[in-house]
Parts: sequence; C-alpha cells; structure tokens
Amino acid sequence: MVTTRPARKLLVIELWGIGDLTMATPLLGAAAEEYDVTLLGKPHARALLAGTFPRMTFIEWDAPWTVFTGKYRLWRWNWRAVRGVVAALQQRKFDVAASGRRADPRDHLVMRLAGIPRRVGYAYRRTPGLLTDPIDPGPATRHVVDDWRAIAGRLGVDDTLEPHLDSSAYPAAFTGPAGTPVVCLHAGARIPVRRWPEAHFAETIRRLRARFAFELLLIPDPDGYGLGLAPLADRVIEKLPLDELVGVLASCAMLLCNDSGPGHIAAACGRPVLAVFGPTEPTRFSPRGPQTQLAIRDLCPHRPCMDACRFPEPYCLTRLAGDDVWREIEAFAATVLPART
Repeated sequence: MVTTRPARKLLVIELWGIGDLTMATPLLGAAAEEYDVTLLGKPHARALLAGTFPRMTFIEWDAPWTVFTGKYRLWRWNWRAVRGVVAALQQRKFDVAASGRRADPRDHLVMRLAGIPRRVGYAYRRTPGLLTDPIDPGPATRHVVDDWRAIAGRLGVDDTLEPHLDSSAYPAAFTGPAGTPVVCLHAGARIPVRRWPEAHFAETIRRLRARFAFELLLIPDPDGYGLGLAPLADRVIEKLPLDELVGVLASCAMLLCNDSGPGHIAAACGRPVLAVFGPTEPTRFSPRGPQTQLAIRDLCPHRPCMDACRFPEPYCLTRLAGDDVWREIEAFAATVLPART
C-alpha cells in the first residue's frame, strides 16, 4: 500500500495592509504546491486571498503594532489577544514559519514564542537567535515582491512567480456600456499622506475626458475621501466589500489611484494601473503587473519619508499638480483607451 506523507505545515506572517498581502502572493502561490499554508494576518486577509487560495487557512489578528500612530503604547495593547494568538500557533505545531518584513523582530518573536522549529526571515542585528534561517536583505531598494521570492527560494519552492489574484474567483464583476472602456478612479489611501488632492484628480479627469472615450467609475475610500469627485463620474460605488472590489478592479480597462492597496490588486489581476506616488519608495512598493505607470516627482527634499511627513501637509503630493505629470498620464492612457472622436 502506498502511503502519502502529510504536507509540511507553513505559517506565513503578513500583518499589514491589502497591498502588502498582494505582494506576498508569489510566495503563497508557490508554497501552496508543497506546504499546508496558514496565513496570520488582519481580518481583511481572508476576503482578499481566499478566492485565489481556497485551501489556505487564515488566523485573524489585528496586531497592536500595526496601527499608524501610538503603536508602542504598550499599556493599551490587548495582551490577552496576544497570548491567545501565540497559544493558537503553538497548538498547530508548524514545521516552518516565514515573514517578509525586513528586520522586524516582532514577527520573529511571534515565531519563536510559537515554538516553530524553522524560522525564515530578514535578520535584525539586535535580536540574534530569533531566526534559524536569516536572509541577507540585499539592496535597500529591492522590491518587496523580490523579498518574498527570496524566501520562496529558501523554502525550496518556485521563486519566479509574480503577484497574482484569480479574478474569476471573485464576485461582482462590473462592466460599463457595451463597447466603452471603464476607467476606475480610486482616490483614497489607507494612510492620508499618500492621498493626491481631489482637485488634482479632477483636473486630470477633465483632461482625460477631452482626449479619450471612457466611462468613469468612482470608488471612494470607506471614510468618504474621493466623494468630492462624484460629479465627474458616470457611476459611484461606495462601501464596496473587499472581495467585490477585486472583481470590479479586474473588470475595468484601467485604474487611476494613489500609492494604495487597490493599485496592487488591479496589477495582480493583470489590469493597467496608473498610480500617483508621494512619500514612499516606488522601487520597493510600486504595483507589480504587466502594465503600470507611476506619476511622481521629487518635490520635497525629504522624499521618500516613508509616511513620516514632517510638514503640515505632504508637499510631495499637494504641490504635484496635474499639469506636472500630464505627459506620462496621457501617454499611458493612449495605450489603453480609444481617442475621443
């Protein structure tokens, strides 16, 4: 009788936003062929990834250090939840764990406390011994996707994959009028200093309207940012569930957005993405897909500040007028949209 060895159990830790989770899909896709994969992530991880990875297990945890401000007010942490997550990981008896965060001892400590025998990640020099398989982070500008692919290589799985979401597995695909391409505008971003002002988006939409034929679908942020652009849109969809957002973005001819999660989702679905970048480093965090274009200028001497803006407003974006980046926007749109006749 032929017996089959049970798959080794892999824990992947990605506790941050939807863009971070999307950039981890090269490892998740490759590891799914060799491992029984569990993802430790925020509650939105399941909605984003379950359609593409139906066999993956999710452990939901909103880690206290992932808030934007006040992350080290330890007296406010839910320590009972911290102990509960560690206990749940201990019970599952993982064979190996991996984290793609560079030099993040918090992830590494969670792996160690969970008693996982093999721990793969990017070493932090002040906490030796937390990782059994420390990886050299390489150049500071290396893309996050390539960080995850290096981990895949260390685990002995395919390290050549790119971010991918199976758009056919998500609901609510959206199409506009027959024969007319749909441009989706997602004007928000989870972190406010990454938001291009609505007035600059409005200027860009007007110029695109004069040059190209398309229907405009507006998706505001959950907090309402972007609703000021509603008069320019043919349709507005508010409070869209994350799994439906994937289906909608995959159905559009092009996405116009900030440095935000939707840009990574659309690129992973193979859609053209034009993203406006401000305080972060595009060589590490730009959407990875078959057709992407960035609108960016070094208008602040402190760019990239990685969201730690020292001014009352993010000048790298507020001073970036639509006219400044119109040339690359127009050239990119011309590859996707038909000219207005």
